[in-house]
Amino acid sequence: MIRVVSRPGPISWLAIDRWCEANRVTDEDRVYVHDLIRALDAVFLRFRNAAISQDMQTLMRK
Repeated sequence: MIRVVSRPGPISWLAIDRWCEANRVTDEDRVYVHDLIRALDAVFLRFRNAAISQDMQTLMRK
């Protein structure tokens, strides 16, 4: 049996840029916001994907 698991992907540059525009983030601050979101997103993805892998291992044992 093949099981497919969807995993979260990174937040797109465009989504971050649109958020910045909607929230009136200055051009000067956008670079900081992009870097911050990318860093936080990388941490989230690492932990979330590890949790998904663990869940899949548990599921396969049953």
